[in-house]
Formats: sequence, C-alpha cells, structure tokens
Amino acid sequence: MSNQYQAILPELKDKILGYQLENTSDTDTLIGLPYPYTASGQNKRNALYYWDTFFINQALIKFKLVENARYNVENLIYLYRQLHYIPTSNHKQPAHYYHPPLMPWMIRDVYRATGDKEWLRRMLPHALDEFHTWTTKPHTSPSGLFRYHAKDENTQNVESVDKGLMCSLRFDNLNNVNPVDLNAILYRNAKLLYDLQIEESGKGDESLLHKSEQIKKLLEICWDPKENFYFDNDFENKTHIKIKSLSGFMPLFVEMVDGDRAKILIQQLKLFAQPGGLSFTDKDYNLTSAGLQYPLTTAPCIYFIIKGLCDYEYMEDALDIGSNWLNMIYDTFKSSGEMWEWYNTSTKSVKPENGVANTPVMGWTAGTYISLLDTLGLH
Repeated sequence: MSNQYQAILPELKDKILGYQLENTSDTDTLIGLPYPYTASGQNKRNALYYWDTFFINQALIKFKLVENARYNVENLIYLYRQLHYIPTSNHKQPAHYYHPPLMPWMIRDVYRATGDKEWLRRMLPHALDEFHTWTTKPHTSPSGLFRYHAKDENTQNVESVDKGLMCSLRFDNLNNVNPVDLNAILYRNAKLLYDLQIEESGKGDESLLHKSEQIKKLLEICWDPKENFYFDNDFENKTHIKIKSLSGFMPLFVEMVDGDRAKILIQQLKLFAQPGGLSFTDKDYNLTSAGLQYPLTTAPCIYFIIKGLCDYEYMEDALDIGSNWLNMIYDTFKSSGEMWEWYNTSTKSVKPENGVANTPVMGWTAGTYISLLDTLGLH
C-alpha cells in the first residue's frame, strides 16, 4: 500500500509547482510580494495564504524545493512588516482576516532544512513581534487566555474574520471566546521561539517559557473533567461552548498534556471515527461552515491529530486513522485528478454537501498527504 501512496508523488509535485507564481507589484486585487510564492490551488485567487503555506512547505521541503519554502516564509514576513500582522493572504479583500499564527513552525522547518543561521537571525525578530501581537491587546481577555478579535467591532460573525484552524464557524461572537486551538498554538509558539533563540545565539528569553507555562495553566478552564474534553471557553458568559470538535485535541499536537491526560483524551477519538478518517465534529450541530458540517473534515484536522498521536506514541491509532484518510485522498485523487478543500469522511466523497460548495485545493491537502507518509513510515 505504501508504494501505491508514493506513486502519485511526482504528479503532486508537478501540480504544486504549477501554482508557483510571481507578482512583485500591487494589483487591483493582490498585494505585491518580493519573491515567487506558492498559491494553494484553484479558486484561491492566485494568493499566498498564511495557513495553507505551513502545509505547502511540508511538501516543498520533502521535494527538496527548500528555496521555494524559504521564499514563502519571507513573503509572509514581508506582509507582517507592511501590515504589522500577517493577514489570511495577500489578497486585498479582505486582508484583515486572521489565521492562527504558525510562523515559528515555518521558520523552524526551513531552518532545519538549511541550517542557515544568518537567515534564522533575520527572520526571528519578526516572529517574536508577531507573538507579541497575539499576546497583547486586543487579543487579551479577562481570563488571561487569548482570543481572535474583529478589527471591525460590529463584525461578530467568525466566518468573516476568523478563518482559523478548521475554517470553522464555532462561535457566535469571536470577541468573547478563548479558542482551545489558538491558545494551544500560542503555548507551543513561545517554546519554539525560545528554542530558535538558543539555536541562533545560544541564549533564550526566559519570559517566553514563563508565558508558555502560564498559557498551559490557564488552559485548564477549557478542560471539562466530566466530559474528558477541551471545549472553547466563552469567558463573557463563563461557560464552555459544548461543541466537541477536533480542535479539542490540539493540546496533543503541541505536547501540552501529560501521559494520563493524553490517554483520556485519545479515548474520545472513537466518537469522531469515520471510514475516511475523522469527522471534524462528533455529531451534527447544525453548523454551516465549509469543512465543519458533520461528517466533513479538512486535511489540517487530520495532520494535527496524527502528529499528536505519534508524539505520544499511539502509533497503532495513528496508522489506523491515517490509513483511512490516505486511502480516501488517494482514491479521490485517482478518480478526479484533484485534491480538495474538504472531504465527507462518511461517504468518502467530495460532492457538495447541504449547500456547502467544495473546491480543488492542492496546497494543504497535498502537503498533509506528503507529510503523513513520512510520519507514519509509509515512504
């Protein structure tokens, strides 16, 4: 089976390179970028997307196209210097959307592939600034944890501002919610930045480790000991948002929990199991966003779950879930010639579901597919 998975890699490489673009000057729709970049796929407006780039770079580095991955990172840093935050993409409308901050991870991946300390030295201050942006106003909250924040205070709909971890519409008012996934990522970002500082100069800022431990401690307000699960925290109403989603497993990916908590949490995965891997939610909550409707899922969901399982050495579970997902992706690619934004994990199809359109997206799906072959030892 692993040979079958590998067989389509040359075609995936060609398709990803087909989305390599260059646009150094501003246009009516795009912010110009200094280097060539890798767009995500069809109907993605020829833009460089922050969230997607993390997964695209996984594929580029695997294909030894490290320079392409480096350019993607430098283009995102360029956007940060211009805007003082990294937008969803370099598309001008709407450039104010937020994606969860994965810049330290991307810098780490390129640095691991190159060992270029001078490049690390240039990139690191901007990643530190971005972390500071996410851990100060307006992203702070009374709980001490952090939140997404609508730049337009009248914008309450998360779909118009938070294109976050699972492209989800999880909350009615993003300004009042501490998302599990965002805070888990910020926890690990602080540790990653500290480690990168050690790599760069031999000395790390201890306040980053303090911030990381603070987030870990405060995230307990999202843990429900009766449900044995992490829920997003509505700090305004002092309650959990009782939607069980794959976002609740993000503490596994960032290695925040101890072995006992990991075991308890992993037992919850059976509630999400489907023939094509895992559905984003455990049941139908009448949610309408693409990728979130039960039993749909997107590639990033699977990536974080599998990596978390492997880090805690639950390899049998990782291989079982991963193989189901990889089979679905492979079969759909062979029949359609495309990889898609979301998949129905129950029917293992990509047909529009309940009015939710689907679109070919090579970037994050191909990147996840390629990365997980290594993670699961299927190379």
